[in-house]
Amino acid sequence: MTTRRGEAKRGEARRGERRPRATTATRGGGGREVGRLLRYGLGRVVRGGGSGRKGRGIPPLPSPPPTDHLSTLVVTIVVVVQASLLRICKKKTILSENSYFNNYDPFFQPEHLCSPTWVLNFQKGNSFECATLLVSLLLGQGYNAFVVSGYASREQVFCDLTRRTCPYLPKIEQAPPPMEKPKLIKYQLKPPPDFRSQFLLELETREKAKAEAELQRQEEERQRMIMEFEHPQPDKYFGQRIHAWVVILPNDKDVRNQEIIEPIFLEPSSGMFYNPADEETNLWYLGVESIWNDQNYWVNMQPRENGCAKINWDLSKIEFWEHLLPGEPQIVQKDTEIEEDIAIKQEKHLDMPASYVSEIRIHSLDFERRYPRGSKTIFYKKAKVELYAPFSEINSLSQRVTVYEDYEYTTPVESYEKYLNRIDCLTESRKNFTTGTVTDFFKRGRPDHCKAHHYLASDSDSIKAERIIEFYDSVQFDGLSRIEMSPLYLTQHYVDREDFVYYIHAEFLVDEDNTKVNNIHSRHISKIIEKYHRNKDIPASKDMAEREFAVIGTEICIKFHYEQDRITQATRTFIKPSIGDRIHLIFDSTMTHGYNSDPNAPPEKNLDLFYALNKHLQDEDSSILQIRDVEEDIAAFLRRRADENLNSQFTVSLFDKNRIAETTIELDTKGIRRLDQREIKVQEMNDLGPYLARIGNPVHISKTEAYLLRDDCLSDFKQTAIDKANRILHMIEKQAMELEKLQTLLTQTVDLPKTKKEEMLAKVNEISFNMHVLETYLNWHRTVVPQRYKVLVDRLQRNPHLQALQKH
Repeated sequence: MTTRRGEAKRGEARRGERRPRATTATRGGGGREVGRLLRYGLGRVVRGGGSGRKGRGIPPLPSPPPTDHLSTLVVTIVVVVQASLLRICKKKTILSENSYFNNYDPFFQPEHLCSPTWVLNFQKGNSFECATLLVSLLLGQGYNAFVVSGYASREQVFCDLTRRTCPYLPKIEQAPPPMEKPKLIKYQLKPPPDFRSQFLLELETREKAKAEAELQRQEEERQRMIMEFEHPQPDKYFGQRIHAWVVILPNDKDVRNQEIIEPIFLEPSSGMFYNPADEETNLWYLGVESIWNDQNYWVNMQPRENGCAKINWDLSKIEFWEHLLPGEPQIVQKDTEIEEDIAIKQEKHLDMPASYVSEIRIHSLDFERRYPRGSKTIFYKKAKVELYAPFSEINSLSQRVTVYEDYEYTTPVESYEKYLNRIDCLTESRKNFTTGTVTDFFKRGRPDHCKAHHYLASDSDSIKAERIIEFYDSVQFDGLSRIEMSPLYLTQHYVDREDFVYYIHAEFLVDEDNTKVNNIHSRHISKIIEKYHRNKDIPASKDMAEREFAVIGTEICIKFHYEQDRITQATRTFIKPSIGDRIHLIFDSTMTHGYNSDPNAPPEKNLDLFYALNKHLQDEDSSILQIRDVEEDIAAFLRRRADENLNSQFTVSLFDKNRIAETTIELDTKGIRRLDQREIKVQEMNDLGPYLARIGNPVHISKTEAYLLRDDCLSDFKQTAIDKANRILHMIEKQAMELEKLQTLLTQTVDLPKTKKEEMLAKVNEISFNMHVLETYLNWHRTVVPQRYKVLVDRLQRNPHLQALQKH
């Protein structure tokens, strides 16, 4: 600790400007805190994070759900919080599993503090030690963080979250109410006279009002009883429990000035953040005595009666905050024009003693484990949250939220499970214990392109059970987006099909005497209904809107689209002949009848009706086969899902250095065998395979055929390369035209809203980036094509089928 001259005079001048101090601000003994702080300083942090001895970067960690409406950029703070402190808590009972290591009395400050390194090594610590560790990590990440010593409620000190709403519950998206279009009525009829008794109507209205008032009174009474039950018991030590947490203050000079725009409280035990200005925050944090970090120690001079919401966090004002070490630290100095070394020479002050503890290094495996023994359980109001480290569970479960009906956690209602790194792309599973339904959600990447699967838990493997399967229709070759099925029907929904089909519905007849219970085709199809979108290329009276096949019956009913300015639609019904008569179909006018909404339309010819009937009969057979194929696909999907649930497999990222090493060792042990297989595959590759297949794969070919084969192969390669380059150029031109339109709109529009302008600028940047990527790809393509052409020529020369060209 160093001293400088002139400090005494400056201190006297400063003390002459001080205001009278509030007596409540020094409760708890700030001087004792100072001594402990000087003896047990904040730990040194490797800036930018560390992993192992080489100080590599810490991988990202998902953040917990936010508890307020602060800027979304603040979520990065919670990442650091979880990474460091969600593993520290020691499990005890249901209410204290999330609490601190209870090695000090909450009514007195701890006599000594362990270093952050000790807390990490032993996985336990009190609130002061955990807050010190968290501040060390935040300072290393560039945040303006401080340890706060103050007073908190009983629930916050003991980490009792059973009275709070669970923040891990999924948000329910409420659809906006439909907008009612005003009805423009030019002519309106007068309403008929009302002959009802007005007295009876008034009595009925009174009875309804009384019933609604009674229901509202009962609901208010129920809500009041719930609030009284959920209200915590009175605490006779309210406002006297000492607690430590973390505050992050905004700083214009800080690298995080865009993220932190207002003070934020962080609870070290849970990683949750709070806004000090919220009323709910004042129920948990009751007052602040002092704050400190590696720069200085500040004592709160503001009255405690105002709570945390009215605290002024400007540390440069001595009427609000009195710092211990003379001289203002660099983090609160307002003069930015003077350089740091010159300011230190001009301003005499005392330096904070250097920290003696070891650098904080968190290994990537410890960072990934997150919780002691790899799991953690948190109890909220009628909800239990179970958190698991990645790869710690057999089924790769990372989070389970169970919602209960009662406060004793005995009757579960719903559960929400989240998964990570599963090879079957399962990300979430929702179970409703009341209805017995389960909904599985998948990300993109499955071979069957499944998006969601909704089914009954009691009958999950039966093809006859009720279920809904959703698909990513953009990657389905037939545009299938949804399948709904039950014992009596199977419905398919399609998107953007070339034949304009968007709905196929099949109804079944359940044969109770059928002995083939396990057969997936045991249900008999009774009816198939197909619906079509409008095809603008043909007249509406000829464009099918709905077609119904009576598989068991004898009719094919067709409804056509409505013509413009028509209130009825054309219809056509065909009478199906017997199976034997379909071999040599003979058409009769009695086999069809129909209706046309246009009375002036000419009657249809029998030849056209004959061809239409024949086509519909063939389409019926195709539809039946398509329904059977869908049943087989669903059965295969159910078998695959059952195997995936029983034998869960993980995916390991190529950048996971902790697990990719094991895979590398396995590959090294099998390297010789894998290399031999690769050589065999290379030897089996034949560039002339498709061309030889065209001429029947002859054993011997002539010299003329060899010339033709080689020329065809080389010309196809050139044409493919040219087509690919043209496609890239077309994409670049399309992006350039769009960019020109946006730039023209930006320059010509004067009164453009700020949000709209920002969106357009972001779009311009995105298009420019896409153009740069395409141009880079095009240049790479131009460079690599000649090299590939040369390689292809060399391989053709060595091809045994073209040896005739080598003979002179």
